[in-house]
Parts: sequence; structure tokens; C-alpha cells
Amino acid sequence: MPAEKIVATGHNPNYIYPWMVMTRSFAMSSTAVRKMIVGNLNGSFNEEDLLFMRNYADFLGITLEIMDLKMPADLESHHGRTSVNYLPILFLDSLDENFVWLDSDLILEPGWERIFEFGESKSDTGTIVIRAVPDRQATLEQLKKKNSNQAYLINSDKYFNTGVMLLSPKAWKSLNFNKAWQDISRRRPEFKMDFNDQDVLNFILHDNVEILPREFNYLPGDVHFVSPLVTHFAGYPKPWKMSSRAKAMYFMREAINWDRPQYRPSREGRFKNEYLDFWKHEEEMLNELRESQPRLYEEAIRRRQEITIDLNFQEKLKYYFVRFATIEFQNVFLRKKPTLTGLQKDLW
Repeated sequence: MPAEKIVATGHNPNYIYPWMVMTRSFAMSSTAVRKMIVGNLNGSFNEEDLLFMRNYADFLGITLEIMDLKMPADLESHHGRTSVNYLPILFLDSLDENFVWLDSDLILEPGWERIFEFGESKSDTGTIVIRAVPDRQATLEQLKKKNSNQAYLINSDKYFNTGVMLLSPKAWKSLNFNKAWQDISRRRPEFKMDFNDQDVLNFILHDNVEILPREFNYLPGDVHFVSPLVTHFAGYPKPWKMSSRAKAMYFMREAINWDRPQYRPSREGRFKNEYLDFWKHEEEMLNELRESQPRLYEEAIRRRQEITIDLNFQEKLKYYFVRFATIEFQNVFLRKKPTLTGLQKDLW
């Protein structure tokens, strides 16, 4: 009998809303995997959070298991709210069978489950702990320029992103990494590390990693894929946090600075069309809940409102100025309808 395919994820209460969008894409695109384990770090979820997530999973038709995980007290005190980033490592310590880790800021497409096939190779000698995708090129260039992050320097040719990973707890434990990672984490300042779990894993697993194709963890703005299997909304801004004005302002700044990448919010110099895809998934999710699960819908809206960020005063002034400046003045003030050419009529 083939081994059960295990998916693990985790977040703090502020990430329950994007987790909903990710989990819906998981449910819609999965054929062999219908179970998800969510890590509850040091009791960060209250009973209301847990009940809401379970009810939402039931609505989607997937099995949700909550696993209580503990972070060492000194590390929790040191890392504070970012302790949640260590959930993949805590799962490595706690589980026995291979599992796929999924961040909560993903959109999954049909075919993503092929990632499990990379752990079924008969040539595996048991030394591969992690299979992951290289980080985005912009991040790698920043780390190279900085030239001080020891995790990058020791693993520069295979420095990976930890948003999507196929992990082997057996190899992890057999190589005693379950005992080594805490010491490395405590010494992060000494090693000039920038990212919590990602740098710790890159540092200790530089000889125990296998690189996956980028389609399994596509980071918007990086090397483009027409049809990625997993899109990962790492970095800033987060699409689920943007108010309607913030969305409009974001795309305006992207478009008006098309020839000046350094002034674009994306910085990478490529328009993030993937945001439109996220908002499409989000809208479909809310429509489904509004029609069939009004209580879940109301709770989802409340959670979204709690994390939505609007423009500040200065940005609002810019927003309204641009909105006003882009009105067709002649049509507005003279109340004239535009005269269309034959070609314009055909196109419009």
C-alpha cells in the first residue's frame, strides 16, 4: 500500500485569511491529497480560530488535523512573532514520513502534486533531507552583493526558498540535524543571517538538498513561467492586505514607471499579473461562501478587514490627484461625448 501523502502548513492568526485562499486552491487542484496538517505553535490559535479553520476545511471537503508544536522558550523569546517561521523545522522534528510543506501565501494549480514524485527515487541514498526551489534572482543578487550571510555563502549555488519543500524527517533525524538546528538558530547574529528558518536550513543542509524545477515555487517577478504549478506571494506587498485604493495605486505606479524599475513597487521590473490571479481566486472563494455559508462568509470578511491596509494620507492625495488628472476633461466639463473613429469603434 503506497504511503499516505502528507501536506503540512502553519501560520499565525493574522494569516488565516490568505490560508483560506491557499487551501481552496489546494482543495480544487488536489486529486490524491485530501488531508492537511496545520501547526499550532505554542497555542497561538484560540478556540475560535481552530473552529473556524475546521469548519472551512469541512466546507471544502478536506480533512484538517491540528498539531500542537512547541518552540524552545529561549528561541521563542528571541524571535517573538517570527517564531512561526520555524514551523517546517518543528514538523521535521515531529513527523516520521516525508511531507510537503506549503506556506500560507500560495496559489496551487492542478499538477502540483507531482512534487511528491521527487521523493520516490530508488537511487536516494537517504542523505537528501530537503527538495526545494532556488530563491528568486533578485534575492540571490542582494545576498551576493551583501557578501556576509553565511547561509548564502556556504550554499550560494543551491540557496533555496522555503515556501514549498518536500522534506524527509527520517534523513533529518538520522543525520542528527534535529539536534543541530537550535544551536545554529541561536547563533544567527554571528552568522549574519537575514531569514529565520530559510537561512538555518540553507546553512545546515547545504550538502543535503536537491533542487526542484522553479514551476513548483514560482515567485512573482522572477524567471517567468506561463503556467506555474505553485505561485508564491513572498515579499511585499501582500495582495490580500491591499484595499481597493491600494490596489489601484499599486498598478498605477507599476505602469507609470514601466521604464524605471527602481521606482516600481515590484522592484524586479516586471508587472505582477499574478496579483490579478490571486484576487480572482479570492473573489471566487468569497462568492462561494456568501451563497452557501453566510456565517463563514461574515467571519472571512471580518478577518480580511482586520488585516487590510489602506493608503496613508500622502498616498491618498496622490491617488485622488491621479484619478482627477486622468479624467477626460473635455468630456466632463463640456459634457461632450467622444468622437470615435471607425477603427476605435471596431476595437471598442
